[in-house]
This record gives sequence, structure tokens and C-alpha cells, in this order.
Amino acid sequence: MDNIDIELFEFLDLLDFTLSSKFVEKWKFKYSEVFLKQFQLKLLNALSSKKQLKLKTLYRYLTNRCKYSPEQVSNFFKSIEIELYYPVIHGRASDVL
Repeated sequence: MDNIDIELFEFLDLLDFTLSSKFVEKWKFKYSEVFLKQFQLKLLNALSSKKQLKLKTLYRYLTNRCKYSPEQVSNFFKSIEIELYYPVIHGRASDVL
């Protein structure tokens, strides 16, 4: 297998895990289930619309619209290593963290 094939499979595994209940189970004690489901919903919407999700837009959605604290959102992004979700979620973490 080519390196790109391996990276693609790893990325698809990451997306599969992130959209599963196992993801919620893993993080629900640190972040609320509703928070995690909001994140999953935005990720799923980006995938179904075939449009990239800007990291700044996701951050604003979680902080302004959903009313989660900027600290909680930043900690979540760090915890899940949000950069791994590129190219679905694009932008520099340093711009929002």
C-alpha cells in the first residue's frame, strides 16, 4: 500500500470513531454529551455538504451560539488534536486557541 492509502484509511478510521458513540463515551466525563454531539453534528454536516468547515466558524458556533466557554472549547480542541481533522476542518489551531 502507498503511504497516501494508509493515511486515507487512518483518516477514515478517525472520522468513523469521532462520529460513533465510542467517541462520546470516551470524552463524556470531561465534556458534556450535548457538547460532544454538537461537535459531531457540525462535523457530519460538513461531510454531508461536502464543504470544509473552518475552525474559526466551529469555534464561534460552540462559544457564541451554543454558549460554551472559550476555555472549554479550546481544551476540547487540544484534547482531540483538532489538526488531525484536516482537510474536513481547516484552519490553524493557534488562531483560535
